[in-house]
Amino acid sequence: MRQSDLIDILLVSSDFIFLSTDKHGKITTVTPACRDVIKKQEGEVEGKMLDEIVPELAFYPQAEFEIVQPRGGLELMLDDEDCDQGCEYMEFLASQTQDDGRFEIETTIEGQQAWLSMVTNKVLVDDEIIFTVMIRDITRRKLDEKEILDLNQNLEARVESRTEQIKNVVMSCSSELSQVNETYQAMKEQQMGIMENVEKAVLEGAEGLSEVQQGQIREAISGELVKCMNLYSEDQITDQKFMLTMMSLNELFGSLSPEDQNLRPDQLSGTNQDEVDDLLSSLGI
Repeated sequence: MRQSDLIDILLVSSDFIFLSTDKHGKITTVTPACRDVIKKQEGEVEGKMLDEIVPELAFYPQAEFEIVQPRGGLELMLDDEDCDQGCEYMEFLASQTQDDGRFEIETTIEGQQAWLSMVTNKVLVDDEIIFTVMIRDITRRKLDEKEILDLNQNLEARVESRTEQIKNVVMSCSSELSQVNETYQAMKEQQMGIMENVEKAVLEGAEGLSEVQQGQIREAISGELVKCMNLYSEDQITDQKFMLTMMSLNELFGSLSPEDQNLRPDQLSGTNQDEVDDLLSSLGI
């Protein structure tokens, strides 16, 4: 069996999405799997320039790239400046493969948006330069990536909106609770003042008591007053903890620092959601 016959058999039976071009970019061979990707029938691809199939390729030679040496031997050492006019994009594709392993490009196939991944190699065969191109349809992957990106952006918007809602609630609660606390503190101070005057009022209102009886009254009132003072101290500690919590929430949802302008999901002003939940739960929210 001749080598050319074997090559023809491989091209027909291969599942590889593969085509080859001459040094000018004219397509010489193409596998059936490759025709399926670019939606062409047999005979519609061979003889055409690759940039006729993927027109967007014509724009890329404007980018900077280095001409690569061909595979297949040292018989032909090309000058780095040698590049045939009109097929610069083939040299560009080969350079991209050498540097990055592949080149991805957006195009249109039969009126539909498509993304192709191209792995292009420059090969020396019988003193002639050819280019081999492995093509993959990566449209689904690109659409999935875009969908994930859109979901992330929407999530960030929802996080920002929810953060703003919580911030407004906390600010409103903080203002109201501050007024309530001031009133409550004033009432407790009045209560303590009344308790401290109870002893004097009782003794002044109960004339004729002996020193022993007055001492017993003072002792009883003093014991109850100590209990009131202890309760007052506990209330003050609780109030201080509460106000510290409110101050933490105000700081958390207050003005944003420059670092907070680009929050990620699960971040609120540099604080994770668990810390926010702990603060809110301490308020019973």
